[in-house]
Amino acid sequence: MFETSRRGVFAVGDVRSGSVKRVASAVGEGSVAIRQVHEFLEAEGRR
Repeated sequence: MFETSRRGVFAVGDVRSGSVKRVASAVGEGSVAIRQVHEFLEAEGRR
């Protein structure tokens, strides 16, 4: 969901296209992105 076109790079908050520029949204997106980073690292055998 938050992975960019560059594999293994994730973006949340104001840097994401279509952002509503709200702090609460960025915090929520960040927590989801962290889960996605962990899943990515596990799939890559790096965690």
